Amino acid sequence: MPAPSPTELFLALGSVVKRLRHSPLPGADQGHALLAGAQPAPRHIAALLQIATDGPIGMSELAERLHVSLATASQVVTELADWGLIERTGDEADRRRTLVSVAAEHRPLTRAIIDQRLRPLQRTLRRLEPDEAAALLRGLVVLAEELGAVKTAAAKEFSR
Repeated sequence: MPAPSPTELFLALGSVVKRLRHSPLPGADQGHALLAGAQPAPRHIAALLQIATDGPIGMSELAERLHVSLATASQVVTELADWGLIERTGDEADRRRTLVSVAAEHRPLTRAIIDQRLRPLQRTLRRLEPDEAAALLRGLVVLAEELGAVKTAAAKEFSR
């Protein structure tokens, strides 16, 4: 089988991104509190999903899993807390550590978001052989790095 062309990759990624962007979050049609006055960005959804699947979770661990700085994770958590979606608690074992978890009243919503956003990914990974799944993930990581490099190069060129 010949290697896919950059155009084929571009079109396939565009199709995936389009489907992700245009699938409304669960509860949107019911005016759920998540969407009432809140404009969740992908970083909010990613953090909420991480907290929902692994919470309660410490801030440093959350930042590490999201591949962002502690300051960025803290900002996202503050916004989620302001919207009432998550709760912060002190760690009984280490009082310096803050744990975050999904607020009880929003657990059904986060479960629905997990079902909508993560279940298709789980089914995709199940359909692939382990080496194919690893190659898919590796390819996406490399693509993200390259897109980041292009963005950095463009910013440097623009600042001249």
